[in-house]
Amino acid sequence: MKPLQLLLALSLFLTACALDRPPTGGPKDTAPLEIISVTPPSSSVNTSPQKIVFSFNRYVPAWSLRKSIVFSPATTDYTLEAGGTDAEIIFTKPLGKNKTYTITLNKSLRSSRGNELEQSYTYAFSTGEKINRGIIGGQVFSSDARPLPRALVLAYSVTNNDTLSFNPLDRTPDYSVQTGRDGKFIFEYLAEGSYRLLALQDKNGDQRLNPENEPFGIGHEELIKTGTLDNIIRLAESQLTPQPVYCSAPASNLLEISFNRSIPVEKFDVSSLTIIDTVSNKQLPVKGFYSTQNTTSAITFRVVTGKLNRKSGYRITYKGNLKSTMCRGTDKERKETVELTGLSPKNDEKTAFLSPTFPKRGRTVDISFNIPVEEESLRQAAKLHLVSGENLSPLAFTLTPVDNRRYTLQANPSFDNGSTYRVDIQLATLVGLDGEQAADSLASSLFTVADTGDFGTIKGTVSGGTGTVVVEALDSTNRLPRRTVVQRDDDSPTDFTIHQLAPGKYTLRAFIPGSPLQQDNELSWDPGNIHPFKPADLFTVNRDTVTVRKGWDTENINIIFPPTSG
Repeated sequence: MKPLQLLLALSLFLTACALDRPPTGGPKDTAPLEIISVTPPSSSVNTSPQKIVFSFNRYVPAWSLRKSIVFSPATTDYTLEAGGTDAEIIFTKPLGKNKTYTITLNKSLRSSRGNELEQSYTYAFSTGEKINRGIIGGQVFSSDARPLPRALVLAYSVTNNDTLSFNPLDRTPDYSVQTGRDGKFIFEYLAEGSYRLLALQDKNGDQRLNPENEPFGIGHEELIKTGTLDNIIRLAESQLTPQPVYCSAPASNLLEISFNRSIPVEKFDVSSLTIIDTVSNKQLPVKGFYSTQNTTSAITFRVVTGKLNRKSGYRITYKGNLKSTMCRGTDKERKETVELTGLSPKNDEKTAFLSPTFPKRGRTVDISFNIPVEEESLRQAAKLHLVSGENLSPLAFTLTPVDNRRYTLQANPSFDNGSTYRVDIQLATLVGLDGEQAADSLASSLFTVADTGDFGTIKGTVSGGTGTVVVEALDSTNRLPRRTVVQRDDDSPTDFTIHQLAPGKYTLRAFIPGSPLQQDNELSWDPGNIHPFKPADLFTVNRDTVTVRKGWDTENINIIFPPTSG
């Protein structure tokens, strides 16, 4: 080999060795990113380093470090050098005297192979003789009470010079940290005192709350003192009007519209959707809608409209919000026939639990189609019978749309435990929203509702907090939770029982509504308000999943509310 060729080959070999790329083939590298050492050591005092060196077990790119690093006090007077297993933070101005400085590397920090920290890491040093030792910890939950990993928790220091009316949205947080896999977080090296906490899903990674489309939570206390480790924060979707952010035209009578956040399908008001033809300046009629994912909440909906014009643009607004989105029409025709895609319970099901999915509907049969259908045509096509041996007794029923592809059928009176029913749907009677027809056939489901002995029960106690307490059991399929309401008037534990639970695994959660004057079945958890501040209703979650078995009482479940300052 010629010397030049040898030199090039050696150069390429050394370059390849320097890159932290995953090897081809073999198992994926799932080991967590680790911080091997930091210089100077964390918790050092009487030090004013010009630079800090973090050493990792994997290559860490500079861009990832920049996105995950948080300084307190906040500063921009530094440079960052990274790209290998070491990263250097070099301060460009002298540090303040007698101050504690913290550097948090959030859980989102990734190596070049995608390995993440197991949890956020906080490094601290002091330029004086003492270092701050205050801590605040807790756990963040999603709106449906699941521990929420990678949520961002912001802490705002509140001093005697602050007014409690300050708006966190107008102020840079003093500290921030991300939750771990179990939703838990801890702030370390805080100055002793009081703080206001704000947790959010930081969708755009800017470490600030965008209240229009980022779920957030504020907890049930206005001020949190250092030393508390049992803070519970439950997130909620924004209460602001959803905004359409994208649309397309899959067919000449169909618009697909996406919003900036998820909307419960039951609360999507298609009559508040305004679609304007920007050429003719006329409003386009809307015939119906459906969720693209057939879920209880959705970001994207398909809307059946009047005839679109491929030469026209269409401006879409929702509930009078000035923010809009636009898309062009199409002349692509959609030719489909109506087909039944779901009928639950299935035919010959012997133990149908009919667990409710939507509020105020009780036990229902669920019916779904491939395209939207006229509600009245389904009402004419459907028949419900009580079955007793060879005898069929027709029953009245209530038909309620979820959207125009999905309907629920509820018996009048309700479906009884242990009884057998048959639902028939004469498909030829069905009519789509654009006049589509179905094949001439009969769809049927013969099923028996679960009997009393097929269900299980959860029994336990509630401790902490006083007043009206709502206890809910949420199953793994996200069906509507079963609930019970009890009154707590003193410090002794209060018994609760939740009956008629289908066998399975449940999460137990509870809250104390701030406005308990509603009917029991209408009591809802209030997430509060960030500004002006209004605390969220006191909330808690049982730490362990509860297993319910057929015919059994699952007992000794203890639900404990965190202490309050009130």
